Amino acid sequence: MTTPTAPIPAISSIEAGLTLLASSLVLATRTDGTEYRMLREDCPMHDDLQNIIRDAHSDELPNDWRYGMVHTLAHALLEYSQPSPTPWTLEDFQDVVGEVAELHTDHAYSRALAWLAGDMNRCHFDDVETYASDCSGNDLGQLAIRRQLEEVTLMANAILQGLDALLPA
Repeated sequence: MTTPTAPIPAISSIEAGLTLLASSLVLATRTDGTEYRMLREDCPMHDDLQNIIRDAHSDELPNDWRYGMVHTLAHALLEYSQPSPTPWTLEDFQDVVGEVAELHTDHAYSRALAWLAGDMNRCHFDDVETYASDCSGNDLGQLAIRRQLEEVTLMANAILQGLDALLPA
């Protein structure tokens, strides 16, 4: 006698994964009234989505900025891919990551500096040549903006690569 098993949930495309991710990050409210994004406990593929979100956190502990940015990036990447007669590939999405990251980076010095100060581990570039080589070393605000741009780009790529890895072979 065989025991029936539930089908293993899967996503059919990166767009389907982005849709699932975006809809699974819900707005919640703390007792002090502040709002934040959290991954629904009952969402399909919870553990897989949680791993993608953790990868997008890099080495930071879970924080509101990261969860909010994952939600924002999922929606923004979906907007770029639609409408399209065929599902976008990882390469298609990677072609627009830079533009999406640029659009969702804080360009106000005060917000970029506050973001940088929010976690001191954010104070280094992973790729100085790409993000800071043409930036004056005496413009801290511009350096903070460039650092956040790098981080948003890394997050978008982590999300896309994580979803791509969930696609059926």
